[in-house]
Amino acid sequence: MKKRRLDLGLYQKDVAASLKVNDWTICNWENNKTTPAVRYLPRIIDFIGYDPFPAPETLGERLRAYRRRSLGLSRKEMARRLSVDEGTLERWELENAVPLGPHLQRVMRLVTSGC
Repeated sequence: MKKRRLDLGLYQKDVAASLKVNDWTICNWENNKTTPAVRYLPRIIDFIGYDPFPAPETLGERLRAYRRRSLGLSRKEMARRLSVDEGTLERWELENAVPLGPHLQRVMRLVTSGC
């Protein structure tokens, strides 16, 4: 993020304003003092102009990538939206279980349209 900011000739306060965080947040992220919350990932990816994470391959990886990169949601919030238990979503993402029936159809629609 720092490289992109410097390449664009921006100050931390400029990036902070565009990402809707404060100046210290950008400073901490750039100096690896803190890591961005998942809700900021979509905006950060837009700012840097590419997705720095490896491409997801499995259904669980695609579901997790869509949740984090596209929606910027916590597992709890995504589970609520899918009307499933948070532990169920975690098992799907870790591939300890697979969605079945209507859940599988909904997850497949999400990950094929969003990733």
